Amino acid sequence: MSEGVVSTGIRVYRERRREFTDPARARRRTLVCGLVAVLAGATTVVTDLLTGWLGTTLPVTVVTVVTATAFAAALGWFVAVCFPTARTRQSARWQPFPGGWRRHERLGAQFTRRPPELLPEDRDDVLALAERVVEPTVVSIDRLRWFPLAWLAAWIGALVSGLAAGSVGALLMPPAYLLLSGGTVVAGVVRLGQAELVRRRVAATPPWAPPAAGDPRSKTRVTGSKLALPGD
Repeated sequence: MSEGVVSTGIRVYRERRREFTDPARARRRTLVCGLVAVLAGATTVVTDLLTGWLGTTLPVTVVTVVTATAFAAALGWFVAVCFPTARTRQSARWQPFPGGWRRHERLGAQFTRRPPELLPEDRDDVLALAERVVEPTVVSIDRLRWFPLAWLAAWIGALVSGLAAGSVGALLMPPAYLLLSGGTVVAGVVRLGQAELVRRRVAATPPWAPPAAGDPRSKTRVTGSKLALPGD
């Protein structure tokens, strides 16, 4: 089931990313991050040539190029996280569902691993809740997906340059943050997949029509036999 949820979440993200992100902002993010990465790489090469701060016994050219590329990519991806690309602000879109917290809990139970039986009157609200999950989750993934790549590049730069050998923090901090940030992205993908699977399941049920209002005269209508019983 996990593979189905993850693959579904990835597919939903790829299909609907352009729907919720602004292409102009995405191009601006790419341009700024590319410039930052180029400047960071050039700075690493120049400072190492002047001071020799890498201090490695391996061929200097190879180490300098790999380290500069890794640190430049890391800095560029860190900057990418700071650039929002959403078309709209998400905070104003979240509104509580009517019916109180008990009904909201009942709707949320449809997104669990073993959902209870769906009440017909909850069908439309569950579909709306599944749709409301998509936009903020897609936008969040679009920003946070750069964090794991940045920490991975920073770790590679620290290992190649030898900085990780002399510092426990430089050795352990990048992979720790890599796992934390990567877990956040995976959780968003799983949330997308769950919402899509719930939407499919609920959409397959027949639409619910509220019962028609009863005849107001039915409360005073006399039914049954009008014969008097003995003794009346």
